[in-house]
Amino acid sequence: MAETDSTPTPRGTAGYLTPYPYLDRLQEKMEERLARKVPVKGRFCGFCYARLRETDTVCPFCSHTVELAGTVDEIPQPVLAAYKARQRSEALWVYLSAFVGLIAASVLFVVMVLWGPGILGHPALAFTVLIGGGYLLAQVTGPMLGGQVGYRRGSRKRDELWAAWLKQRDGP
Repeated sequence: MAETDSTPTPRGTAGYLTPYPYLDRLQEKMEERLARKVPVKGRFCGFCYARLRETDTVCPFCSHTVELAGTVDEIPQPVLAAYKARQRSEALWVYLSAFVGLIAASVLFVVMVLWGPGILGHPALAFTVLIGGGYLLAQVTGPMLGGQVGYRRGSRKRDELWAAWLKQRDGP
């Protein structure tokens, strides 16, 4: 009798598998464009809007040939808005989750000072728990937990906006 592994294998990043894998590879490049770290004008793939070199004949991100997809000289605003939506969603979840960790450490501080018996009630120990525990809890709840949720929700939103853009651009 063959044994089967009952644990599911994780798919994608943070449990989300995008139908558009080139969008994940482009996210960092588009965030640079959103932050105005790179020029607005240039030579971009006509399909995924990745920046191309003059010698590129195939897009390094979506693998479309430049001859078929064409080129554009600027990234359309709806495309940038899709990448911005993911960036905002992920940041929101990370910051909110980190604040939850800080609030938990603050509550623990108050509990220790008001009701802590003996050495546990000493303000110096409670202050150490507030600072150290606040930092650790913010790191655990923010980037580690909130980042996972933010990535999934932000990527899903970006993918929905990208699908709507493709439908608008290419037709039904």
